Amino acid sequence: MLWIRKIFQSFFELPGLFITLILLLNFRIKKSKSPKRMILITSLIIYLFSIQITSRILVYPLEDAFPPINYNKIDKSIPSIIVVLGGGAIPKTPNSPLMGEVSDQTFKRIFSGYELYKKTDFPIVISGGKPPNTNYVPEALIMRDYLVRLGVVPSNIFIEPDAQTTEENAKFVNSLIESMKINRIFLVTSSIHLLRSYKIFKSFINNSIKIIPVPSNYLITREKITWIDFKPDISALEANAMAIHEYLGMIYFYIFK
Repeated sequence: MLWIRKIFQSFFELPGLFITLILLLNFRIKKSKSPKRMILITSLIIYLFSIQITSRILVYPLEDAFPPINYNKIDKSIPSIIVVLGGGAIPKTPNSPLMGEVSDQTFKRIFSGYELYKKTDFPIVISGGKPPNTNYVPEALIMRDYLVRLGVVPSNIFIEPDAQTTEENAKFVNSLIESMKINRIFLVTSSIHLLRSYKIFKSFINNSIKIIPVPSNYLITREKITWIDFKPDISALEANAMAIHEYLGMIYFYIFK
């Protein structure tokens, strides 16, 4: 079941990986003649996953897989749609007690899709469900509300409100667009998520439809390395966590596709 997979996977991603390491450390200390060394190794691993120099190593290959889109080179005569993938929502917030709000990551994806819409007038498909066994509002409905407030014509928005994974994003979007006469999809998601999303969508979408990757919200600077890259930082930890999630997701996809 999906929820079992997500729970199991969480203990091999950050921060769950730290819990796994500490449990292993506790087990090893009881048997080890040098517990200080075990503590030092675990501390070093936590440090390495908390600094930006590690983020550069883990994140760059994902974020640099596709270049930013050049709006001036888009052929608007080709029948196309814009697909924006959800990246998380916060249910029942004080600002929105009924629907909730999208996460920062999701909002940046929405805004990138909106910018593309303003340049092209292509219809937008938004994909995102809700956690299993909850009564939360599906993420796609919240995203639709944001797009309408930004000025997108409601009739130009199509929603897919059931997907809980990237594989389901691709599968359900494919079902949604089967009756649409399109030749091209602009796939909008976070740059760190785009490589995995692109590969998954390629496996589900008809080969006659071209998929154009559209990266949004880069996490890591391209400035030269400084001392700041070696300082423990919450944003570096988050970037490393997201990168590990993507690598594990790709491994899972290649094994079970």
